[in-house]
Amino acid sequence: MNTKFFKKTIQLVGISVGIFIGAWLPFDSSSAATAPEQTTFLLEQSSENSPFLPSSDSTLQQLYTHSSALELANMVRTKQVSSAELVAVALQQVRQENPQLNAVITLRETAALKEANELEDHGQPFLGVPLLLKGLGQTLKGESNTNGLIFSKDQLAGGTSSFVKGLQEAGFILIGQTNFPELGYKNITDSPLYGPTHNPWNHAYQAGGSSGGAGASVAAGMVPIASGSDAGGSIRIPASWTGTIGLKPSRGVLIGNSAAERGQAVHFALTKTMQDTETLFHALKIPERLQTDPTPLKNLKIGYSTKSPVGTPVSSEAIQAVENAVTFLRTQGFEVEEVNNPIDGVALMKNYYTIASSSASIANFLANQKLKRNLIIEDVDLLTWALYQTGTTITKEQVNAAWEENGRMAALMGEFHQTYPLFLTPTTAWPAPKVGDSLLTAEHVEKMNHITDLSAEERQQLIYDQWLPALTLSPFTQQMNLTGEAAISLPTHLTAEGLPLGIQFNAAKGQDERLIQMGKLFEEEGQFKQTVSPDNSKEDHEESQTTTTTPAIELPVDPPVEEVPAANLAPIAPLEALPAGSNPESTERVSIKTKDTPLSTETRLPKTHEKEFLFDPILLGLLFIFSSLYCLKKEPELN
Repeated sequence: MNTKFFKKTIQLVGISVGIFIGAWLPFDSSSAATAPEQTTFLLEQSSENSPFLPSSDSTLQQLYTHSSALELANMVRTKQVSSAELVAVALQQVRQENPQLNAVITLRETAALKEANELEDHGQPFLGVPLLLKGLGQTLKGESNTNGLIFSKDQLAGGTSSFVKGLQEAGFILIGQTNFPELGYKNITDSPLYGPTHNPWNHAYQAGGSSGGAGASVAAGMVPIASGSDAGGSIRIPASWTGTIGLKPSRGVLIGNSAAERGQAVHFALTKTMQDTETLFHALKIPERLQTDPTPLKNLKIGYSTKSPVGTPVSSEAIQAVENAVTFLRTQGFEVEEVNNPIDGVALMKNYYTIASSSASIANFLANQKLKRNLIIEDVDLLTWALYQTGTTITKEQVNAAWEENGRMAALMGEFHQTYPLFLTPTTAWPAPKVGDSLLTAEHVEKMNHITDLSAEERQQLIYDQWLPALTLSPFTQQMNLTGEAAISLPTHLTAEGLPLGIQFNAAKGQDERLIQMGKLFEEEGQFKQTVSPDNSKEDHEESQTTTTTPAIELPVDPPVEEVPAANLAPIAPLEALPAGSNPESTERVSIKTKDTPLSTETRLPKTHEKEFLFDPILLGLLFIFSSLYCLKKEPELN
């Protein structure tokens, strides 16, 4: 070959390759496989009836935050957008909103993008839609499973729960986990491990608990659906305070939910739309455990009450929310009657606290597994310590008696629903409290710090007394967990201060469909109030920061996984998934994984929309061809 020609060719090829590299280098290779080619994603045609359909110049991020989960799934299925693109936007939303809210505690960026790219369409209703998983009681293999305990901050789950598998089979891509209070004991989210979660409507206020991170993440547009669990109102309370929809299903009607008569915790989700709620319920339901009733909704008599079942005061805003709903129902042709709750609420709450205290030994069990010693007061939140110490004085006979009385109360509610198939109350009696308010008095704090000095009876009374300020905010939710009935919180009211407040409908066990249909009626008739005001959300945020002593955490991403020796065993299920009153030592044990490396302080989102490449690859190919022709013209002789 002619040496001169060879050198010239090599030179020009090098120039072409150099241009190619220079053009593509600014583009992040980690997202090259999934990034769209334009910074503005145009919706071709989604649904003519979509209430979230944006204008033609909306960005993909705007489209994502204003769409329901089903609308996003339809876009993935019709290839208007890829699941990986939705995941990238969801991660960006988390990074944008979470510094102010502290709703998300972990992200699984690499794994989520991989799962999105490998996703196949098998008719899943939520094909490729990003979802945030509650960090408590909903385990995903290899992901954080701390139960909110500081001494378990590095603990990872050794397996995936059946409920989480159900979410994955429904098509969701799990992108991370949401915040919760330690062991899920509170109606606010103020975790000593993770810090408090702020309300998107006003950052000075709480988002509720224990699924507070879930409620805040949906209200802030991070995801259209976030999973939650509910052992005493933990889905419905955050739903009430964040302007989202919170269905607490009947006991045992969904996969991954115990049907045991002594099971009080259920798993489901917080959503933005009733269609998403209904579709997810149907995707997870166990049909034989549900009741079917052909009675038209408007033929059902509705009872309502605004009285607290434990005799505590109810705010005028909560009363107004119910009265507005009653007026609406009557205009729709329903027969609505004010009634008294047939249940003794004080007795019910004493049973609730007996069961909660008896279950608190899980904290000591986990301390023995991790620390090789018994629990001490410095290890846990003060409430956890008080419950644990009270639980040491509670007998098996007391727990059995509590559940037997709950069974009688469930029978009373069954009779009540024969006359009033639906029962309307406030979801919460008051709007959300301020961030930094522990809902404890100084007197109770002092007694809890010295609870070991008290008798068994004094400890049990202290548990009731110290919880009363929190119970005053949300006295309407616990009953359904102990009776096993269904309930739903609907976002129908805004207070004069611009804070959401929900109303609650309750139905007999297995009659969940009635609640879904009622929710759809309220939504279709424009009764929902779900728009977060950007100006209002920032109000008093500085004040809320000054009352908070625990800083928000940095998000760990894709933690390394190492197997722990088989001797290190612990229950995979935290308190909300543990059968109430059971002995932790008798629960199923599984291998736990842990990580030894510190939490990552740097998280990177694939730069899907940040930089565009400079040249089209076709033009680069043409450039290479012309350079070759030029060489041939100048050096035509070949040896």
